[in-house]
Amino acid sequence: MSEEKARSPSGKMEGEEKPVGASQEKRKEEGKKKNKEGAGDGGRAELNPWPEYINTRLEMYNKLKAEHDAILAEKAEKDSKPIKVTLPDGKQVDAESWKTTPYQIACGIRYGLHLSCPVVCK
Repeated sequence: MSEEKARSPSGKMEGEEKPVGASQEKRKEEGKKKNKEGAGDGGRAELNPWPEYINTRLEMYNKLKAEHDAILAEKAEKDSKPIKVTLPDGKQVDAESWKTTPYQIACGIRYGLHLSCPVVCK
């Protein structure tokens, strides 16, 4: 019968030591250097220069955003009308369709929220 040896959580046999090769030691040292050098950046790396697909996607995004903003501005100009927004407590707030955002309404609910509101709440 063969004698079974217990394995540790790392998968090594008890009492068994694997010889570490020079290449493994070198990788460990490089890993330590990388950890020390990039410790403050959260592990982020910036590609310089950016891959070409990034510029293509940014151009596409900017084009689509400009189109969307133009459509919204047109709707706001044509279709905007005064509305009343009813809050859960029954209070009614004056607003304009296509212009007033939920965030602007929230800014007007309380003075505390108003202080944190970067948009001028009307």
